[in-house]
Amino acid sequence: MKADPKGVYPLILTVIAVSIGVVTLLSLIVDNNVLTALRSVFVEWTVIVIAFALLLGVFNVVRVHARRIQGGKRAPYSVLLLVSFLVVFIPGIFSPNGVPEGVRNWVGPTGYVVDFAFRYVQRPLQASLFSLMAFFVFTAAWRLFRIRGAATLVMLVAAIVVLIGSIRLSVGGGWALPAALRTWTMNVPVLAGSRGILLGIALGILVTGLRLLLGIERPYGDS
Repeated sequence: MKADPKGVYPLILTVIAVSIGVVTLLSLIVDNNVLTALRSVFVEWTVIVIAFALLLGVFNVVRVHARRIQGGKRAPYSVLLLVSFLVVFIPGIFSPNGVPEGVRNWVGPTGYVVDFAFRYVQRPLQASLFSLMAFFVFTAAWRLFRIRGAATLVMLVAAIVVLIGSIRLSVGGGWALPAALRTWTMNVPVLAGSRGILLGIALGILVTGLRLLLGIERPYGDS
């Protein structure tokens, strides 16, 4: 009777994933040199796999936009993306030590080309985007804080207290009370809610990790 490959391969992947997860977890709990060394090896393997996955993602982006250029679908945007990518990527992957003296300062992750792209292209675009986001956030807040119930009223009052308390305009200490209310709001109810959310996230991560270690969830075996 022949074994079904469709049933054997997921089982092998599950055993490998569970074994690596258990070893890594034990290395964080038990002080053992062998477990620590195995964990270091697994972490190095993970970094290598992530690097290759990132490289595959880059190739996929180039392939998709090359097809768009061939098909004429949004070709100018795809051309701009590919040209910008290649202009920054190609000089950035070269090591300054392996190039002639005249172009040594132009290549590498800290060379003139990459530095120019980040300083005079990336940063102005980010600043412009965040400037536009301020108006979108204001519009969203205006729609959100329309009083429709008790919960919305509480959010509106809290937002007003925080905004007024954040104003650095003080005339004769007149803003001391709003600043104190803002500090109390940020340190008591906001901090309590943030800790509750973080505890919920931690419990969710713990449950997900246990399901992966027990083989209940097997995303690595999905085809």
